[in-house]
Amino acid sequence: MKYSLYQESRKGGRKSNQDRVGHAYTTDAICMVLADGMGGHARGEVAAQLLQDVVLGMFEKLARPRINDIVAFLLDSVYAAHDTINQYASQHRLNDTPRTTCVVCVIQDGQAWWAHVGDSRLYHFGPDGLLTRTRDHSAIQHLIDEGLASADEINTHPERNKLYNSVGGFILPNIELSPGVLLGEGEVLLMASDGFWSQFQPDEMLATLRVYPIRQAVNQLLEHAEFRAGEQGDNLSVLALRCGEDRPAAKNDTLSDFKLEGFTTELRALGDKIGQPAMSDHDIDQAIEEIQAALLKHKLDKP
Repeated sequence: MKYSLYQESRKGGRKSNQDRVGHAYTTDAICMVLADGMGGHARGEVAAQLLQDVVLGMFEKLARPRINDIVAFLLDSVYAAHDTINQYASQHRLNDTPRTTCVVCVIQDGQAWWAHVGDSRLYHFGPDGLLTRTRDHSAIQHLIDEGLASADEINTHPERNKLYNSVGGFILPNIELSPGVLLGEGEVLLMASDGFWSQFQPDEMLATLRVYPIRQAVNQLLEHAEFRAGEQGDNLSVLALRCGEDRPAAKNDTLSDFKLEGFTTELRALGDKIGQPAMSDHDIDQAIEEIQAALLKHKLDKP
């Protein structure tokens, strides 16, 4: 199956952007990452950057060109990012460990697997509606689950910004995994930080995704999200992937309304399933150590 992917991140009304979004791919697999550094803790942008670099670095090391055990990869890569963030905090003698939320998705053999921590979300849209989305690890989501708050309060309730799960810190993240989901023609996976998804209902997203190519759809949604959030709006990050042929491009005069700051990756059909030599536990541990060592040498301090 062919895929079209577009990603973009904007700082919104904030002085800096603590979100990070990225992807990597081989002939047989795609890995997508979105991380939202937590502003209530020091250097959230460092935590988000380290998570993105560790996860994509491990994917590039282990996908040969396939991932043998995708569930293990999702768990190992996020835990490795957690350890790397904590090592960074220790080396720099920080009083508060940087933290981030995240969502990570791998596509292989026409299926998608994803993992998330916190309130960064993944939406899985079919042609006719929302098929599923991740459940936030937040105080307001817990109140909704217990019947103590309504879904309409998710953006206004006093507990809306309280998260009980993150990558980085003294407590291991509780990584929530999806089962493998078979992808169909025309379906869309959309990963987003809370600065973006808080401005929309799912049917609003789908209405735009149905009409425009993935690049134009994401940019139009970002424009609306920034307008709705106003001058105090949060960072906004989106990564969207359409399965199969993309929508036809709109007329050129429509494009002038969009900033088009991100970039599109169009992937031809991924390769047929082929065998690959299994990596030993030693090989995997060595790959993680090499990635962590390289990252911790980088100057990620604030200027």
